[in-house]
Amino acid sequence: MNDIVTVSENIVTHEGVQALTMRRLAKELDTSPMAMYRHVADKDQLLVLVLDRIVARIERPELPEDPRQRLTVLWCLLHGELSRHPWAVDVLAAGDLMAPSVLWLVESILGAFVDAGLDHQRAATAYRAVWHYTVGEIIVRTSTDRRTAELDRSPLSIVMVSEVEQEAMPHLAQLANEWTAARKTDAYAVGLGALVDGFIGASD
Repeated sequence: MNDIVTVSENIVTHEGVQALTMRRLAKELDTSPMAMYRHVADKDQLLVLVLDRIVARIERPELPEDPRQRLTVLWCLLHGELSRHPWAVDVLAAGDLMAPSVLWLVESILGAFVDAGLDHQRAATAYRAVWHYTVGEIIVRTSTDRRTAELDRSPLSIVMVSEVEQEAMPHLAQLANEWTAARKTDAYAVGLGALVDGFIGASD
């Protein structure tokens, strides 16, 4: 089983989730596709096993007593790990699969929201909102980086902003020379702080 998970992780890491099939896995392991089904039920189970291994590698940090600081540490930890495995974001974004090893992190985040004054229902809402923001940020940034690397010209969005007229669009014109730098700025922590503060402030 260890070899199956190792090869599966290598495939999805270097080629994406779509490249992982029972036939491909069997070929890599020099066996038959039917032999794979004696170990795993289907591709979903394979992905859960790979996700579980990745999450199990995360070292649990010392968490601050302050719930807001705790939330920042936990979400940045999750964001950093997912950023290193963007294929996993596509899998998790579908909302159907979850690695058992990640449950401690979800529990810790919910607990921090409750300690900050939210009831359990509101804590769940806050969790989902920040999760959507986290997943969306990674998907957009990964897609932007991939697209930019493929281009042999400046991105059209940058060109369009650089050409706006001051009188018609003064705010965009003000940022025209800084738009490229703004696109590359890692603003995850800023957005995270605003979301967390919004939910905690609403509970006061």
